Amino acid sequence: MASTNGHVARSRTIEVPLQHEQVLEVVCEDLPGNPVELTDIFQQEGVGLLYYRLLAFEYYRQSKYDESIKVLRAGLNAANGASQAQPRQKLPLLILLATLSIQLAKMSVDATQKQTYMTEAVQLINDADRINNQYEPTFIIKGILYLQRGDLNEAFRSFTMTLEKLPSCVPALIGKGRIQYTRKQYRQALKTYQSALSYSTGNEYNVEIRLGIGLCYHQLGMNAEAKAAFKRCLQLNPSKSNPISLILLAIMELNESKDRELGIVHQETSLKQGLQHMQMAHAANKKDPVVLNMLANHFFLTKDFAKSVKCATRSYNISRQNQVKAEAAYQVARAQHQMQQFDDAFKHYSEALQLNPDHILSQFGIGQIYLKKGEIDKSIQYFDKVYATEPRCIEALKVLGSLYALAGKKEKAMECLVKVLSEIKDDAMLLIEVAQLSEQGDEKRTLKAYEQAVELYKRQATENGDESHIMPEVLNNIAAMYHMRGDLDDAEHHYGLAVKECERQMSQADTDDSTKQRLAGFELTISYNLGRLCEDKGDLDKAVEIYKNIINGNPGYADAHLRLGAIEQNKGHVTDAIEHYKDVFDSNANNADAWTMIGQAQMSMNEKICKRSFEKVLKDCDKNDLYTHVALGNYHSNTARELKGDDKRAARAEAYKLATGFFSQTLKRDPYNVYAANGIAITLAERGHINEAKEIFNQVRESAVNNPSIWINLAHVHVELGQFKQAAVMYENASKKYFDNKDTNVLLCIAKMHFMVGKADKNAEEMLLALSYSEQAYEADPSDKTILYDIALVHQTYAQLISDLPKDQRTTEQMRKAITGLEASKSGFQTLLDVSPEEHVHYDRKIVEQRQRHGESLRTQIERKLADQVQFEEERKQRTEESRKKREEEHRRRDEEIQERREQEELDRKRMEDERQRIMEKVRQENLLLASQEVGESDEEEKQKKKKRKKDLDDGIINDDEEMEDADAEAPRRPRKRKEKDPSEKKEPKRPKRRKSEDLDADKPKRRVRTKQIIESEDEEDEALSPPTNPTEVEASHQSRIRDDDDDEDGEE
Repeated sequence: MASTNGHVARSRTIEVPLQHEQVLEVVCEDLPGNPVELTDIFQQEGVGLLYYRLLAFEYYRQSKYDESIKVLRAGLNAANGASQAQPRQKLPLLILLATLSIQLAKMSVDATQKQTYMTEAVQLINDADRINNQYEPTFIIKGILYLQRGDLNEAFRSFTMTLEKLPSCVPALIGKGRIQYTRKQYRQALKTYQSALSYSTGNEYNVEIRLGIGLCYHQLGMNAEAKAAFKRCLQLNPSKSNPISLILLAIMELNESKDRELGIVHQETSLKQGLQHMQMAHAANKKDPVVLNMLANHFFLTKDFAKSVKCATRSYNISRQNQVKAEAAYQVARAQHQMQQFDDAFKHYSEALQLNPDHILSQFGIGQIYLKKGEIDKSIQYFDKVYATEPRCIEALKVLGSLYALAGKKEKAMECLVKVLSEIKDDAMLLIEVAQLSEQGDEKRTLKAYEQAVELYKRQATENGDESHIMPEVLNNIAAMYHMRGDLDDAEHHYGLAVKECERQMSQADTDDSTKQRLAGFELTISYNLGRLCEDKGDLDKAVEIYKNIINGNPGYADAHLRLGAIEQNKGHVTDAIEHYKDVFDSNANNADAWTMIGQAQMSMNEKICKRSFEKVLKDCDKNDLYTHVALGNYHSNTARELKGDDKRAARAEAYKLATGFFSQTLKRDPYNVYAANGIAITLAERGHINEAKEIFNQVRESAVNNPSIWINLAHVHVELGQFKQAAVMYENASKKYFDNKDTNVLLCIAKMHFMVGKADKNAEEMLLALSYSEQAYEADPSDKTILYDIALVHQTYAQLISDLPKDQRTTEQMRKAITGLEASKSGFQTLLDVSPEEHVHYDRKIVEQRQRHGESLRTQIERKLADQVQFEEERKQRTEESRKKREEEHRRRDEEIQERREQEELDRKRMEDERQRIMEKVRQENLLLASQEVGESDEEEKQKKKKRKKDLDDGIINDDEEMEDADAEAPRRPRKRKEKDPSEKKEPKRPKRRKSEDLDADKPKRRVRTKQIIESEDEEDEALSPPTNPTEVEASHQSRIRDDDDDEDGEE
């Protein structure tokens, strides 16, 4: 086909114009394997760079990347050698070559080769920038390069710069949408893809755009729209299958087949369509690694693990993307996991995580492998990662709860399982696990969880129309919980239900022999628990019968022999108890529990041979037995306690050293062993290191809050430190909280503390408290004869204390109580002496006899002192009565005097008030009289003054009154003359001068009638109000005052 226009023909040929109007037709479907023969022709004929690019692009479309690169490099060489070629003409070749380098880097498996391609791409882009840094395709290829590197910010900036110049650039819009999708900005990405679709004019980008739109719809939960988009991709190019669209459709449909809410019909349809699309994808491209991974998953679900491994391995070998290879490795690993090829599975799980560290399912799988290996901590690490990545993964949280429980982290385990329970309401096994976790700390929650599990089993059986299959273990645990709580009737009921459930399940035809054997063994355990229940109910005969029935059917059941021995030991028949313990040796001569119980029995008889029994356990039974280590520590601690005196100091120190050694060995094997730590603290306290012991006790108390022995030992320490109030609080709290005030040892400890305080402080009330607590201890255990000794001793000590007190610090009532106590003491000592000499007792009979004799002597003393005390108290009572009467008489006399004085004062006050009123009235009357007289005299005085002024005018002298009247008219004011006084005149005492205003108004009659001028100061008012000696003096005083005032006025004039 001849053509001169240089365009690609419809028959997929490239017509290349040559010299002399010749044309070279290059058939695209028949390109030469080596493009050199074409590029040589291009160079000889001086073909334009456009045709180099077209030829390279054809090789690229056929996935012949090396040939495409050769063509492009030949074109660039031709451009560099051509004198007329413009640098800008090389830009399309540089950009296409950079695109090929990025594509090869993406496909490369080798890291070094990948980096080489990326470096070449960067160099080519830089060359393009040097030619024209505003060339739009360069921005696009930069964005693709940054995407390949994972630098989303720079890639987004490159695509944005392109879109600012070319808003309709489809490749830039696709790149931008991809980045938004990666950032989980699905709505923005959808909008961007839709914009790209509106600008796309051909089918070149339509499939890629619609794939992006479908993925965005899927992430937004719009599955119908997503499926429509993927199906549209298939419709756009029906002549060529689109494996990616088929794969995505298959994935969505297979996921829908697992959704129960869609209904069984829809599930079956989705499963059928999903498998169909998966097969179509495989048929379209049998080498597509994603399709192969899907096939591997399908074969795994159908339990065809061999085919699953085959498909996944093929995918792994073909794929060049780490994420796809990681998925393939995971498919291989989980198939091997199911085939119990754990080492191979672990290897492939690890490989998947190396390729994709965020592959959650591989983390889950490797966590399971670590659990299988028993490496709990490592397993927890992986499941923690899974849950941190997927907080909604309930399965991971459930496994974490179980793992934390295995690791001893009960609080974390409970936290996880409670969260699971809030999401899953119908998991009986989960409820049982929660109950087991709560057994040590929360009995209420434990019992509730067990009962919920039982109800769930019953409800599920009813819904399924079957008999309820409740594990007898659960019923037994419920019974045990009631048993420990003291609800013995409920416990017995549930033990019975557990036995019936065992018998029912064993009678079923489909129960295999191994299950029957297991149920029979469990029925035996329940029978043993019933025996323990009978012991706690006090029905020892029935308990013995149960244990003997167990032994008859199972002679090797060691616990039944041990309980028979314990019953005999509690009765005081220690020898018979040891024989029962030894019966265990018929089936197991090295039974550690039996030797330990023998050692305990021997220790109760204070036999030193108990040490051999304990050592036998460590030597022949179990060298790591913790209980025996603690028992030997206690033995040596008790031995040291018995070694008293300075001559045994070295032996005592050695015994304490041995005790500490055994306790330390226990802590090495179990760092959290409370009893061993408690034992070390006790040895420290007994050796005098009280503060160190107290510190250890406090630490142990924090880790074992519900251990009463720690509280009691701490109280002992407070007693040693003399902190009796703190000790009393701790003793009493422990007695009430843990023993309901019925434990003899604790009650005796409290009694001893009060005894010590009473004896040291000579406090009779403290001694009575010691007696009260001792009597409570005896009521709790009347068989303990040593408590009788303590009671008798307290009675004697109280009597001695009362006897030694001075007469003024005791009473006859106390002395009579002491005599009564001595009678009780005598009776108690006699009871101890009446015990058969053959019976082992924990007191010295000789000391009891001495105490009894001392009590008789003390009684005689107190009876003799009682008469003196009675006389003393009568005399004191008489003296007290006389003193009381005397005080009362004195008080009465003093009250009478006070009353008389108050009455006299009231009479004087009334008299003075009457006198004051009379004087005031008289003064008022006199003032009124004087005022009227002064009004009459004022006219005469005015006349005299006028005459005098006239005379002064004649003399040329101006008096003060005239000067004041003319003050406003005259300025400046002239000095006024003062009258010289005769020195021979008698000098009167100077009175305080009145204010000027008073002087000016002195001549005005209306001013003189005011009574205020009679009393001019507070002192004068007080003087007027004070009682006068007689009325005559009052009248003379006021008359004199008036005259003085007049004299002053005359003087001033």
